[in-house]
Amino acid sequence: MKKIILFTFLISGILNAQETEFTFTPEKGMTDYIVTTVDGKTAPEIYKKIIDWIKITYKNPDKVILSTIENEYIRYEAISNSVCPYYSMGKGYYASRYQIEITIKKDKYKFDVISLENDYGYGWKETKIFKGNCTSEDLSFLLKKNGEYKNAWKYFPEVPNYFNNLNNSILKSIQKNDEW
Repeated sequence: MKKIILFTFLISGILNAQETEFTFTPEKGMTDYIVTTVDGKTAPEIYKKIIDWIKITYKNPDKVILSTIENEYIRYEAISNSVCPYYSMGKGYYASRYQIEITIKKDKYKFDVISLENDYGYGWKETKIFKGNCTSEDLSFLLKKNGEYKNAWKYFPEVPNYFNNLNNSILKSIQKNDEW
């Protein structure tokens, strides 16, 4: 009986495990969202620190923030020239526009990249790289028949690094001691 209970707890822990870092594979795309633990912080403290981070990080924070529910939720949109790399006679980056949703609870927050669009020279086009949002067919543009990345997309697996760095910047801001 003890073994059955232990096994049940073990399986439920594995099934409920939450990602803590974005990754990318051509089979699954990019991690849908990550959960970051912030021990000893209340939801209002986390919320305030994230709003402050946005105000410091972005030139026009009032235009960046799309929606908020105080102490619970923040959605913002930003543009960057260092999210989606490509290769053409050297490494370059597309102009990218992305939306992030941050849902806040005591001691943790969920960081969710809800959209990513690139300007390939003819306007914004959605980039389907998310696990819950794409199929292997959606990602087939990245790969040769032998499974290797096409030259133009060989740097594409670096996309999660941008969002991991963004999340790490937010986390450092939350954990920062404001005393001088």
